[in-house]
Amino acid sequence: MKRLKKIAGEIKMLSLSKKIHYPLLLLIFVFLMRIAISPLYKWREFESKAQQDSTFMAGFDTAWNHREFSDMVNERTYKQAMLKLAEKDSIQLAINLVDSSVNLFINGVKIHQSNVKMFEQNQLLKKLPVLTYAKIFSLPLAVNSQVSTIVKEPVVVRQAPKDPEEAMQNAWQPDTLIQYPAFLLLRLNYGIDLIFEQDQHPGFYEKWIKFGFYKEIWKERVIKAITGFFKGKKQEYYPAITLYLPADDIRVIYRALPQFAYTVIYY
Repeated sequence: MKRLKKIAGEIKMLSLSKKIHYPLLLLIFVFLMRIAISPLYKWREFESKAQQDSTFMAGFDTAWNHREFSDMVNERTYKQAMLKLAEKDSIQLAINLVDSSVNLFINGVKIHQSNVKMFEQNQLLKKLPVLTYAKIFSLPLAVNSQVSTIVKEPVVVRQAPKDPEEAMQNAWQPDTLIQYPAFLLLRLNYGIDLIFEQDQHPGFYEKWIKFGFYKEIWKERVIKAITGFFKGKKQEYYPAITLYLPADDIRVIYRALPQFAYTVIYY
């Protein structure tokens, strides 16, 4: 009790600026600590998704839950997901990081393949236990939202010609040389981010567009983090896989995907 009185007295002796700054610094410290431990919450979330799915657990042999079986289980998981993807009647996406390819499929038939120049993978995803990996990636992941610097469907408005002669005079062909830099974010189930980035940034314009693309992503996350903190919610963590491809391939992929797309990921 005496100690509390002593602390209260010391607080009263503080200047007004310190009475404001100290609680503010404490609040910032707690906020940053919650962000720092958000990967741990995500890890536990992934694990609980598998353990709470009784149907999945019943079909999974616990003997497989060892690192020496991870390659075989991952391949089996990929094939299971691809079978489910083949049931979709629209164009869908398959990411195979084992052979560094990005593929478009429709009804199980490959219609386009791009080669990944390089990729970066979140450490949390790399270290997933075999059981957790099999749960998350055994089904196609829904694309919940798409963010891109690419025009989805280029549209040109032109006045209808009055006669064939005017139509010939106004003959027009799209200028395929005019293309915006290619950056794409697909937000998937489980809060996984799939990012496509063009593999070349030759000039200031491309670098500026890249900066603006990532700035919008981080601005949205900061707003969510602050509002979630003051609402008492746990901080979200977004493990990401970043793929570097030629810009033209990213444009093809983005424009081919339907509004409600699915993707399979194998690594």
